[in-house]
Amino acid sequence: MKLFDCTTYYDEELIIDLRLNMLNQYVDKFVICEAKFSHSGRKKELNFDINKFSKFKDKIIYILKKDVPEGIEKIDDTDDNNKIYSKSIFNSWKRENLQRNNIIEGLVNADPNDWILISDL
Repeated sequence: MKLFDCTTYYDEELIIDLRLNMLNQYVDKFVICEAKFSHSGRKKELNFDINKFSKFKDKIIYILKKDVPEGIEKIDDTDDNNKIYSKSIFNSWKRENLQRNNIIEGLVNADPNDWILISDL
């Protein structure tokens, strides 16, 4: 049985460092999924640098999401504030959901009896 610790990543370098160090003795693989877009839809620079965590290089499975999720609602000039807010929340949820669901790409070598932990930093 293996233990996979999975999370999404934005720029939480201190927290991921703590997580890797604290859980290292228990975890077989760390799955870290980063996206090229923030949950609000802004294009962002990639922040995760595996070289900063070379001690864990053999345990880290890094997933990069470059695509935009399907079903993003276009915010129109004619939308009122409530509609803009509603669409923004829905779109953020779609982006976060795509990023989190793509953690599965890091689990291709998982067995049925392995433990998969998915949480936020």
